[in-house]
Amino acid sequence: HHPYPAHERIHPVNSFRSRLIGAGALVAAVALVATGCASTSSDDTSAQPETLVIDKSFDLVTADPARMFETTGNIVLHAVYDSLLTFEDGDSTTPQPSLAESYEVNDDATVYRFTLREGVTFSDGTPLTSADVVFSLNRAKNVQGNGSFLMDGLTVDAPDESTVVVTSESSNTAVPAILTSATLGIVNSAVVIENGGSDAEDAVDTDTAQAYLDSASAGSGPYTIETFDVTTEVVLVANPEYWGEAPAYDRVVVRNAAAEAQLMDIQSGTAHLALDLGSDQLAAIEGNSDLIVSTSSSPTFFFLFANANSEISELTSSDDFREAVWYGLDRDALLELAGDDAALAYGVVPNTYLGALGAESAVERDVERASAAVERLGGDVTVSLEYPSDIAVSGISFGPVAERVAAQLAEVGITVNLAPGPVSTTLENYRAGTEEMGLWLWSPDYPDSADYLVFGPGGIVGLRAGWSAGSNAEIESLMEEIETTTDADTRESLFIEYQELMNAEGVIIPLFQPAASVVATAAVGAVPFDPVFLLDIAAIGK
Repeated sequence: HHPYPAHERIHPVNSFRSRLIGAGALVAAVALVATGCASTSSDDTSAQPETLVIDKSFDLVTADPARMFETTGNIVLHAVYDSLLTFEDGDSTTPQPSLAESYEVNDDATVYRFTLREGVTFSDGTPLTSADVVFSLNRAKNVQGNGSFLMDGLTVDAPDESTVVVTSESSNTAVPAILTSATLGIVNSAVVIENGGSDAEDAVDTDTAQAYLDSASAGSGPYTIETFDVTTEVVLVANPEYWGEAPAYDRVVVRNAAAEAQLMDIQSGTAHLALDLGSDQLAAIEGNSDLIVSTSSSPTFFFLFANANSEISELTSSDDFREAVWYGLDRDALLELAGDDAALAYGVVPNTYLGALGAESAVERDVERASAAVERLGGDVTVSLEYPSDIAVSGISFGPVAERVAAQLAEVGITVNLAPGPVSTTLENYRAGTEEMGLWLWSPDYPDSADYLVFGPGGIVGLRAGWSAGSNAEIESLMEEIETTTDADTRESLFIEYQELMNAEGVIIPLFQPAASVVATAAVGAVPFDPVFLLDIAAIGK
């Protein structure tokens, strides 16, 4: 993995505040622009706007798909660059055709053969061929951007103009889901090369196409980029050369605004969608008939871990300590902090993904059992719990969650010393595996349950929790079997078994999935949260 993969791209609270303070005049000015370019005003919310205005707190870095791996960039570039496969209608379990109309995979999930759709052109009218796919995927791998790890172990070639073959060094059933990423969006190779692009192994040093791609489009998607600014707004216009169904809106403006500004904008009608309203802001618009709130649980989930490395902590590496924490927590009370429509995490796989555990796997608090485990440890034990103090996700800060965890565990004889710190230092300790206990979150790198094998022994998160390879042969055998299984029904049962064993014998303690809300004006209609892309711009209004 790159040092900063998607699951760690979490927003600093102070960054939100500085954007709000620094953007105060900007928000007012942009509001005037938005009112002028939209056909609705705060006095007329019944007519569909001609221009769709979306408020989003930016974590925008670039419009170069090969270098993009941020939430806002994912939203924007999914509308500009088609990928080989995609997900539709909020279903994150089954990849659907996009540029590839079909694919075949061999028995051990190492060779994927994609047949490209006929008649696809880029926005400049150039036909899209397999050479563009090979260039795009190799470029994403070799420029070594934040999402380059998606191509780890993968090679790509084109036996003819309409066929692409992706080969994995080892069995990898997640390849179809990985290839839906906007980071692996397909670019017009001739245009990108003409503007400094390269897919060679030294592209990290020689590719200079980002400047061009930050100001122009080289994709085949439903929209093209008219203007792009990482601090203010992005303007998209419909692509007249698009091969699929035309989007409902000819023009889309995505504006940078903090949650407080988004609340004012959506109430006044100067924005038609708001993506970052927390529970307090949502409460402020409850009962407003001019606004429609669509809420579901996010695939992001919060979790605790007890470090399994005895060199870090003799206490947390003991089975009795884990049992005390596992049964000493009141998960329903923790869920209250996550707001309405949040969901308990019954395992490490989110509830929108294949093989997620259901309510039958819920853990009932058992104070007596937890207290007995503490007594076996000698009674009245003390542990340090580290967490980042300067970030918030879905309106949830880590501090209140940590405080409630400490209060609950105190009732069973565990004194929790809270150790908050800036994410810059706590993240370093977390990655180094030196935290005695940690409170963290995980957002998917790609929409497949295989991404959650990282929580097992020897996985990225497993290692951060001191759980090395060789720690649990049964779980590790299951992990290997999952990686080579292609049948969906069999994979589902294996993921269920994996999580049940993780819950029984592992060191990760899943807590909850926060709610994710999209607020839209009545003129736009209900817009669902998308568990893969957060927002599918081209699907709005259809």
